[in-house]
Amino acid sequence: MKVQVDWLKEYVDIDAPAAELGHVLTMAGLEIESHELLDEEKGDVLELNVTPNRGYCLSHLGVAREVSALMGGTFNPPDALAFLEKKWGTVPVAEKIAVENQEENACPRYAALVIENVKVGPSPKWLCDRLQAIGLRPINNIVDITNFVMMEYGQPLHAFDRELLSGNKIVIRNAKKGEPFTSLDGSELKLEPDALVIADAEKPVALAGIMGGTNSQVSEKTKNVVLESACFDSATIRKASKKYGLRSDSSYRFERGVDMEGVITAQARAACLIQELAGGKICKGRIDVYPKSRENIQVTLRVPRVNQVLGSDFSAERIKEIISRLGLKVDGALNEETMQVEVPGFRPDLLREIDVIEEIARVDGFDKVATVFPIASVRPVRIAPKQTLLRKIREVLCHTGFAETVHFSFIDREQAEGYLPSFATANDKVIPLKNPLSSENDTMRTSLIPGLLKTIANNLSKGQKPLKLFEIGSVYFSDAQGKRTEKTVLTAAVLGPYELTPWKPRGKEYDFYDLKGALDKLCSQCGLQIDFLANADKPFMLPGKSVNCVFGDNVLGYMGELVPEKTGVAEKVFVWEIDLQKLEESLPTRPRFQNIAKFPETFRDISILVDRQVTSQQASELILKAGNPLINRVELYDHFEGKKIQSDKKSLTFALSFQSKDRTLSDEEVNPLFETIIQTLKDELGASLRE
Repeated sequence: MKVQVDWLKEYVDIDAPAAELGHVLTMAGLEIESHELLDEEKGDVLELNVTPNRGYCLSHLGVAREVSALMGGTFNPPDALAFLEKKWGTVPVAEKIAVENQEENACPRYAALVIENVKVGPSPKWLCDRLQAIGLRPINNIVDITNFVMMEYGQPLHAFDRELLSGNKIVIRNAKKGEPFTSLDGSELKLEPDALVIADAEKPVALAGIMGGTNSQVSEKTKNVVLESACFDSATIRKASKKYGLRSDSSYRFERGVDMEGVITAQARAACLIQELAGGKICKGRIDVYPKSRENIQVTLRVPRVNQVLGSDFSAERIKEIISRLGLKVDGALNEETMQVEVPGFRPDLLREIDVIEEIARVDGFDKVATVFPIASVRPVRIAPKQTLLRKIREVLCHTGFAETVHFSFIDREQAEGYLPSFATANDKVIPLKNPLSSENDTMRTSLIPGLLKTIANNLSKGQKPLKLFEIGSVYFSDAQGKRTEKTVLTAAVLGPYELTPWKPRGKEYDFYDLKGALDKLCSQCGLQIDFLANADKPFMLPGKSVNCVFGDNVLGYMGELVPEKTGVAEKVFVWEIDLQKLEESLPTRPRFQNIAKFPETFRDISILVDRQVTSQQASELILKAGNPLINRVELYDHFEGKKIQSDKKSLTFALSFQSKDRTLSDEEVNPLFETIIQTLKDELGASLRE
């Protein structure tokens, strides 16, 4: 939007240089993109970057009102309506033109005036200078006046040659399918029913709000003019302009909204100028099709809210003075708490209280808004125990070499029924979906194992192995009464050969004990020691190769090898599935700290031969029992079975640590205790020392 500074000063009483004016407008949200000095007669021209919500500034009067509010000058708009009534003739306008509006929603107001016996010719120099200064080309006095008033009021106008209107009638309607229309820029269009047109009794004479047609344009032969001023729906104009590739100053303003009450004001101004510059007689009255009068928006403005948002201490009188500069009115008596603000039609962007508060800050000056730091107590961030547990699980398993997976919560019904978890009872049922996406995803999952198996199969098909995967997610099932249950579980799976590292034997595959070790490590990091009891009650787990994971009397979950026929892959798959709620409930309420011992440890190693059915855990428990109270730790660091020992035997080697809280242990104290341990192992397990 280009604004000629001298033209602007005709409406507002200010005496400021163009540079200062541009700075004030920029700070108020109307950024100045360029400042150009044309010549001594045309003066300075400022080009404003008007944002879409400030369509009221697409006119010199709109910018003048802003300048008046920002700089305190008196705003003096021309009183065109009163002046027009003095110039009306005696011939009623209804005898010269008729208007029919068939689309009241797309055209809520349409006004028409008739001016007879005009003389079309060149515009005077002052009018040409005004238009040229803002980048418009003068055409003739009638067209130039409509452009001048559009740039003055922001209200697009259009002049028709009445003699070219069939039936002396104007019809606002939608176009017919394929209806031809040639615009003033020469574009030949085939219109569709979604296009709003201004038509006479036979044909379209203008594409509403966008551009007139060549079949009704004003020329040197024109004697009688029909002056149109209207308000069109913004969305209708925008869609038509984009669809038919026509852009104009008129459509640019209608797309951003025009003042419905300003329709007749701008029209009166143009009619008076036409009579002044082109002669002619203005017919009495106007055709004003305005079926639904617009009511101004009422906004309740709270004085304390204004000061709270802006960090200010404005009084009610000060607020009223600021908003009155913008043309807003305060209804009724002034109240120190609230006031009713009436928003005029030229400010359709002001709909809420906060919009008016923003205007107060803008006019008073954003630089005057004080910097106020919020007053609030700083509270430490508290992390829920479950969040801490999940973070610890991910940290430990990822550091152990596992990769986390995420799957959909929907699986096949057969899989859901085949993988009911250990914490579900025999009477629990699956939850089917009422509107599944496919038959493969028609049931809420009861286990995370099917999802892991699908990912395992996909990775194996791509040649990726070994695999160590885990997932944290919810499972769903319902009881016999239909009560639905959702539980969060942790599931992990391992399979395939060891990675090629110096620390693991080549060719050996991951097994039950590798998975058990990962679970033991996870639980120890959480301060928990769980036990494992034989379990063979799951149809998808191999009997004799699966256990329940328990803590006290609570069954936390299960672990073991899956039945090969159910996995769909050739490799052995070992999994665990843990109920995270029970795991969380089993965790110690607070960490237990132990003081660092003041006296050193004494170490012994013991290597024994036992029957193969004897577990290392049995031997470890016996050592701890026999070495009490001086034994501190028992760690298994070697397990051997091979040709150098009997086929029914195995070798277990333990590292023993002895320590006292009040003294340094001597060999005389440790050796008898060590002999007692050896004897207990012989008596209880039939063990013998390995030579």
